[in-house]
Amino acid sequence: MNIVLLGPPASGKGTCSEYLEKKCNMTHISMGDLLRKAAKGNSRSAQIINEVISQGKILSEDITADILQQHLAKIGLYDNILLDGYPRGMISVELMKKFLTIDLVIVLEASLEEIKKRVLNRLICPKCKSVYSKLNGTTVCDKCQTELVTRSDDTEEVLLTRMDEYQKFTMPVIEYYQKLGIVKFVDSQKDIYRQLDVIINKMC
Repeated sequence: MNIVLLGPPASGKGTCSEYLEKKCNMTHISMGDLLRKAAKGNSRSAQIINEVISQGKILSEDITADILQQHLAKIGLYDNILLDGYPRGMISVELMKKFLTIDLVIVLEASLEEIKKRVLNRLICPKCKSVYSKLNGTTVCDKCQTELVTRSDDTEEVLLTRMDEYQKFTMPVIEYYQKLGIVKFVDSQKDIYRQLDVIINKMC
């Protein structure tokens, strides 16, 4: 079984991914992490990817599909995948059909006010990718003792761009999968784990 996890920025995809990865023994693939990894280096393609990401815009869907397909080929897995934050547009949906089948789509929801609060206060562990909030007063990762950092794209301007892109490109994807009857919604401002258990207890 392959699961897609979608939702606006800071809606809790990382938290859900960690939980589902352990509970269902799945291989978690974050499209955001793959793109940030691809953005490193001095190549022209890396510069283009980095520029698009930093502005909160969506990278060419041909490029993202190619990056994902190459990663799957590298790890040799096409089943039991937990795909975090992808596909982001209908072109990606069609391209992904060629190499991966999706069985369940979990969509996280949160108010814009809550998303802003989370994004503008978000801290990331650069080593293990754990997510924290400035509101908790934490400056060091409690898992690996690495100093926490702020993502360069966690600004209100970039967030608003990302929200516009989400409405324009990702909402049609959700509507497409809804028509297939494989979408489940989770309110990320309530008990996420209880909602996830209801969804997956009969599937994992």
